[in-house]
Amino acid sequence: MRKLLVLIFAMVFIAACSSPKQSTDKSVLAKVNNTTITKENFLDKLDRLPEWARGRFQTEEGKKELLDEIIKEELLFQEAEKQGLHKDKEYMNKVDEFRRMTLISSLLKREIEDKTQLSEEELKDFYDKHPDEFNQGLQVKAKHILVDTEKEAKEIQEKLQKGGDFAELAKAHSKDKGSAVNGGDLGFFTKGRMVPKFEHVAFNLKPGELSDPVKTQFGYHLIQVTEKKEGTLRAFEEVKASIERRLKMERQRETFDTYIEKLKGDGKKVNINEEELKSVVIESAPVDSTPEGH
Repeated sequence: MRKLLVLIFAMVFIAACSSPKQSTDKSVLAKVNNTTITKENFLDKLDRLPEWARGRFQTEEGKKELLDEIIKEELLFQEAEKQGLHKDKEYMNKVDEFRRMTLISSLLKREIEDKTQLSEEELKDFYDKHPDEFNQGLQVKAKHILVDTEKEAKEIQEKLQKGGDFAELAKAHSKDKGSAVNGGDLGFFTKGRMVPKFEHVAFNLKPGELSDPVKTQFGYHLIQVTEKKEGTLRAFEEVKASIERRLKMERQRETFDTYIEKLKGDGKKVNINEEELKSVVIESAPVDSTPEGH
């Protein structure tokens, strides 16, 4: 139980920037030296707790327990001040860093989060325009040619557009020898089987359509879908939340980048000393000895 209380009050500290309900009841519940703990203080502390933790303090015993923890916190705070720790350099640095991050958080909420809200119409429009992304069980049959450079990929793309044989070009040029022997054929696959960039292109191609060069960590791919097996389209309400998260993240990233460029003022406000930056020595991090895939 003691560990649980420590966890709960640690969470109170983390959530200290939240906006709890405001109480105006100044009735005194306890006094610690010259400091009073009012009903307002008590309810404010309770409101900062996560919902799952509030239930344990509903009973008379629970309320006493919560008040006892508030008293302990006040005793520790007073002792820390008595020892002069509020003047400690490390403490002042942490307060300054907390102030900076809180102000930045408030600014980002105002300038980025509040300005990137999405309407129901926008979410539905994305859903309607990207049915393949919400087609559960959809399978695609595709073939590809994998090469090292974009130049190579474009040269092969040009040959294919002029009627070149995909299978023969795959056998002659593709680095993926496993599929090259089959003319680049990858067979049928579902979502989650391929790397994201490859998957995104493959599932949005029509049968017979050839992609432009697609860059992944393996190189440059030319992809051609040969067949699709339809699955079941998931309902809009079922995927709405995931669409909103995805689009909001994309919009916030774009808004953030634009906002930062605006703050930089076309380079007039930011000056970087490249030579001094080069002179900064950073110690190498220890090598992770954990086996890959473990």
